[in-house]
Amino acid sequence: MPIVKIHVLEGQYDEPRLSNVSKAVQDALMSVLRIPPDDFFQIIHELPRNRFLHTPSFVGMKYSDDFILLEVTFISGRPKETRLALLKELNARIVDGAGISADDLMVQLVHLGSMCMPIEAGISQISSECLERSKTPTSRPESTPDPSTALPVGVTASPDSGVDRISRMTSPWLGNA
Repeated sequence: MPIVKIHVLEGQYDEPRLSNVSKAVQDALMSVLRIPPDDFFQIIHELPRNRFLHTPSFVGMKYSDDFILLEVTFISGRPKETRLALLKELNARIVDGAGISADDLMVQLVHLGSMCMPIEAGISQISSECLERSKTPTSRPESTPDPSTALPVGVTASPDSGVDRISRMTSPWLGNA
């Protein structure tokens, strides 16, 4: 059950263009993660300029008013190769569908433990295991990288890795891909 949040600058995207972004995201999720078409949960935030704050450029990328911050939250357990394939597919489909520069797309993948995902009848199904983990700030799931060694969003792991554009958009969850 991926939950998607699409953040854009208010007034920059008209309804057809937002629809193209939404469809591109859903098509990428269905293609790579093999989710069914009715597994569709998206929130689109159109934010005023004074609430959508970011640097004009970072690590060689330049952001325009077309900048999209995309958050995809889903249950953990997918292999690194699948997450990289998802980033590549999201990048290709959104850049094409919205007619934007690849620099104007930042993707954040968020993985939740299956015990913490609200999935039944609209009621948060939080287990005692999840509650215990949330009370212990020093405990991290094994899949969480050490923050001191993780690449920050926007940093390329290797310019000749074959996934330069994609790895520049990865999260620490992908490691040094």
